[in-house]
Amino acid sequence: MAVVEGRVGLIVNPASRAGARAEAPVLAVLAAAGIRPTVEHTRETGDGVRAARDLAPTHDCILVLGGDGTLMEAATGLAELKADLPLGILPGGTGNQIARAISMPMSAVRAVRRLIADGEVRTIDCGVLNDRRRVGIGVGMGLDAAMIAGARGRLKQVLGVGSYVVSALSHAWRPHRFPVRATVDGRVFERDCSVVLAVNLGYMFRGLMQAVPGSSLTDGRIDLAMLETRHLYDFVHWSITRAMLRLSGDDPRWTYASGEHITIETPDPTVQAQVDGDLITPTRFALQVLPRALRLIVPHGVSII
Repeated sequence: MAVVEGRVGLIVNPASRAGARAEAPVLAVLAAAGIRPTVEHTRETGDGVRAARDLAPTHDCILVLGGDGTLMEAATGLAELKADLPLGILPGGTGNQIARAISMPMSAVRAVRRLIADGEVRTIDCGVLNDRRRVGIGVGMGLDAAMIAGARGRLKQVLGVGSYVVSALSHAWRPHRFPVRATVDGRVFERDCSVVLAVNLGYMFRGLMQAVPGSSLTDGRIDLAMLETRHLYDFVHWSITRAMLRLSGDDPRWTYASGEHITIETPDPTVQAQVDGDLITPTRFALQVLPRALRLIVPHGVSII
């Protein structure tokens, strides 16, 4: 039985890297299949939540043309209504890490064709941040948020996902270190860090890199990584040996843990923070996992990290 049919809602983030230019081709593909979606556009942070709330009562599924942040805003809106609609992601952002993890085509047009042809509903874990926002990838403080802040404007338009690499290397040259207290299911970890992550999705770029060993979208756990990098060498060393080559062994510069509830906090108000690639301001996060709580439309039979 087809999943993308009947009353379909489409949330479009025209500010995302490919959202604006992909909208017309996506609508053409849907029209060729006899689908006339109700279209909602986002213009600022929070619009994805509102759009999903508006669409949910009168639609059977919602497609999101945008990035990870827009997808999870839509998931938050559905959760607020306790609506059980499935979501389909049509990649239009820069990183598109959730789409990569569920083996979606990176072209929004190819993605919508696949979902129309053989889409099926699968479930993955999601996090809940501070008892409200749904989280797909995770939250972070420090270097990763500074990297996202630096990968903007012309740099992002020209290099796409490569802008994150350029920004990360520039910030890793002289990283800002800050004190962090993390609690994982009651266990307390305290140390100075340059980056701290609490993630639902610890594998990036279809598994090419791992931020946290053994992380999965279906393991019912949130994973913590606390990294102390004092200079560029530490960051490059971690990126190559741990994130890419996945070499194990004790190293006092890295701390890993996993559980169902994680809090991270710092007394340093200058530390940058992000959730699912969107910059935010809190210096304390409480993240818990909801196992298999997010219903996604994916191509039939695909592998999920």
